This record gives sequence, C-alpha cells and structure tokens, in this order.
Amino acid sequence: MALVPANDQFNRLRDGAKQFAGGFTAGQKAVTIAAVAAVLIGAVLFMSMSGKPTYAPLFTNVQPTDAANITAKLTSESVPFQLANGGTTIMVPANDVATQRLAMAQAGLPAQSTVGLSLLDKEGITASNMTQQADYLRALQGELEQTIDAISGVSSSQVTIALPANQSFAVNTSAPTGASVLVTMVPGQTLSSQEVQAIVHLVGSSVPNLNAQQVTVADSNGNLLAGPGVAAGGGSNNATQSYDSQVQGKVQAYLAAVLGQNNADVQVNATLNYDQINSTTQTIVPAANGKPASFCTQTSTSTQTYTGTGAPPGGVAGAITPTTGTGTGNYNQSSGSQTCETNQQTITDQQAPGTVKSQSVAVLVNTAALPKGVSMAQLQAGVAAAAGINAARGDTLAFSAMPFSTAASKQAAKAAAAAAAAGKSKSLMSEAKVLVVVLAVLVALFLLWRSARKARTAVVMGPMSATDALSALSMPVHSSEPTGQLPAVSAADVSGSVEAATVNTFIDAQPDDVASMLRSWLSDNRTQGPG
Repeated sequence: MALVPANDQFNRLRDGAKQFAGGFTAGQKAVTIAAVAAVLIGAVLFMSMSGKPTYAPLFTNVQPTDAANITAKLTSESVPFQLANGGTTIMVPANDVATQRLAMAQAGLPAQSTVGLSLLDKEGITASNMTQQADYLRALQGELEQTIDAISGVSSSQVTIALPANQSFAVNTSAPTGASVLVTMVPGQTLSSQEVQAIVHLVGSSVPNLNAQQVTVADSNGNLLAGPGVAAGGGSNNATQSYDSQVQGKVQAYLAAVLGQNNADVQVNATLNYDQINSTTQTIVPAANGKPASFCTQTSTSTQTYTGTGAPPGGVAGAITPTTGTGTGNYNQSSGSQTCETNQQTITDQQAPGTVKSQSVAVLVNTAALPKGVSMAQLQAGVAAAAGINAARGDTLAFSAMPFSTAASKQAAKAAAAAAAAGKSKSLMSEAKVLVVVLAVLVALFLLWRSARKARTAVVMGPMSATDALSALSMPVHSSEPTGQLPAVSAADVSGSVEAATVNTFIDAQPDDVASMLRSWLSDNRTQGPG
C-alpha cells in the first residue's frame, strides 16, 4: 500500500473542510457557531464548578497576629485559603486540613493560642525566682484558659490568679487569695448553671490550695455568674426557673397525651427555701421485748474487815476515844457501785437549700379538644398529681377551660401553605430551567445534524444544477462496464436506477430550486398554449 504524502493529506482535509462548510447557509453557520460556543461555555462552567474545592475551617477564634503568620505561611506554600468571621477563622480546602494543621503545629502556630506549661520549656538556668514565678503563673493560667475554651459555646476566656506578694507559688504552701474568670460566649449562647459550676470547680481543683468559693466567674456582658457569696450558676433565681420549667413540662406532657399538642397552657410559680437547716434527734433504742435497753459501763466493789481484841476503832468525829478497853470483836463492811446507760441513737439531718415552700399552678384547657368521656374533674385530678400539688403545704391549682382562638392556627396554616406553594413554584422553576437547557441542547444538536446532512448531500450532488438534475430524467443511462451502452430508459423506469435515487436526494436537499423550476415550466407551457 502506497503512502500518501503529508501535503496531499493536508490538501484533502482542507478541501473536505471547505466542501463541508460550503454546504451551510449563513443562518446555519451562525446557529452552528452559537451552539458550539454554548457547549464549550457549559463545559468550562461545569469543569470549574466541579473542580472548585470545598473549604473547611483550619483554625477558629485566632488572634490577628496568629492569623497574619498563618496566612503568610499558607501563601508561601501556595495553599489556597479563605478568611471568615472578620478574619478570626481561616479556611483551607477540606483535603488539606489535617496536613496543614500538622505543618502549623510544627511551626508553632497559632502561637498565642498555645500558652501553657510548654512555656516552662524555655526557662533557663539563669532565670530569677521572680521570673520563674511569673512564667509558672502565666503557664497555669494559659492551661486553664484552654480547658475553659473547650466548653461548648465559649468563644474565649481569660483567667487571672491572685497570689500573695513575695510568695513562691510553686514551692510555698500558702494559699492564693482568689481567682477570676472572664468568659466570652459565642453570639446567641449562654452558660448553664452546671457549666458555671464546672468552671468554678475546674479552677479551684487546678490551683493548689485555692478554695472554690473564692473563684469569681463573669461573662463579657458584665453579668456575675459565680463568686464569693453568690451561688454558682446564678443562685436561687436559676434554680427556681429550673423547677418551674420541670413542673411545667410534666403537666404539658400529661395534657398533650389527652388533648393533643397546643391545646393547653400551663404556668408554674414556685417559692423555694434556700435556708440551710441542720436538725439533731436523739432517741432511745428499745430492746427486742420493746423495753428500753440498757447496759452497764462501770462497776466497782469495796470491802472492809476487822478482827481483834479491845475496842474496835471508830467513834464520833472530833470526840476523844479512850484507848483502853477490853473485849474481842469482828467487823465486816462491803459496798458496791454500778454505772448503767440506756442505748441511745443520735441522728443529724441537714436540709439542702432549694426545697419547695409552696407553688401555684395555672392551667387553661381548650374545651374544643376535650375528648368524649373525659370530665374536667378527672383532668384536674391528673394535673394535680402530675404537678405534685400539696394542699397542706399551701399549694394552689387554678384550673379553667374555654375555647381557644383559631386565628393563630389559621394564620400558621396559611403561612405553611404559602411556603409550600413557594417551594413548589421554586422547584418547578428549577425544573423548567433544566428543561429549557436540555431543549436548547437538543435543538442545537438537531440543527447540527441537519446542517451536516445537507452538507453531505451537497458533496454527493456536486456542482449539479437543477436543470441538469431534471434533464437526467430523459438522458440515457450508460453502464460502467466497458462491454457496451445500455438503451435509454423512460422517466417511469428512472425511480429504480441509481440516477433516480440521486435526483430524489437532490429534490429533498433543494426543494425551493426544484419548485421554482417547475413553476417556470408551467408558466412556459401556459404561454405557448396547446400545440
């Protein structure tokens, strides 16, 4: 097989391209160019959207100095990044988060967020005692700040430990005078009473010899959360609110099981006693027979004996007893003592602060939601049991029933219907946009196919004109064999020949030219008249 020169191949490709482009009209060329441009732009947009990385936070709540150092290092390593939350959050591609965190940790970044006991690694042997005290105190405060910042909702914190003057904190056993904690919360977040108490005990347990009662906690708004003389977590107010919420939740859950949701309103107001009371009780433990049991703790016995002649010793105190006398005698004296006690029991009770002194519960029930067979008395008795009403303590229960207003529910239903309609409309618009894009692509593909088909037809037909194509109906058909010439065929037999197929193809490709020629023929025949 002979090789075709490269120049000939290029010329053939060029001629084929010219012939292909020559089969397009000006409108077809414009539509084809627009369709190709649309496909290319869509492909570029799709590739850019699919290739765009997803960013994830690398560090949050960083200081400006740390943010500048981190971004400079990311820029030097050609790592893309984004800043959020006013520059306090640095975001990098999600796939690079773990790698960049390790790289930043190796570089000691963020530096201002890692103040802790590692600060003591830089201590030199020539550091003075005062410098060591200051560094140890700063390291301990930094460790506490990191621990408090780990609590959910805390944005940042500052811990300050107060020490007596001229005391060695690391060695001396003297107790610090107190500690203060300033907490900055994430917008919309607040500390619960348990979290405040946790902060107090964290600081008190981390600092040697520091009493937790000497820890003061405040937020960035200036609210005192805990401190000397203030209960951790806000004291009695938060405890009362917590109790009211618990009772209200129990009653609402009970009513919702009977009436359904949003068919009852419950209000609870309780009074709690925060006095700490100690009571001591002593009782005598009875024996098995029911009588008081006793036991002896001490027993003593004394005996005196005398035998001899003469008068026995003794006499009235202060009187002179003669020493002379006769006779014999014996003297015996015995005495005993016993100390016995009853079995007693001493019990000391300490009443914890926060006991309920009294409570009042108000319940409003929707009569329209009351099921058949359920009376208001039964419902009221159930509410009293759920709320723990104690009449002897002074508790009150106000129970009433009336129809609820349906305006709010109707408005909510309308809003929900409008939101559903808007969502449905948005979904339909999105689907319509997708359908339009698909139809546009299909139309562009159809026009390209049609233009290519006409171009192929024009290439097959060549420069044949309409007159030549129609005159082929009356021309004889020659055989491609060198044996001879075939006889001429009529127009009725042309449909089965190759020339007839070519003419039909030309008619389909250029119907306007054929129609114009036929009209001219008909006009000529009418002018000449019957002959």
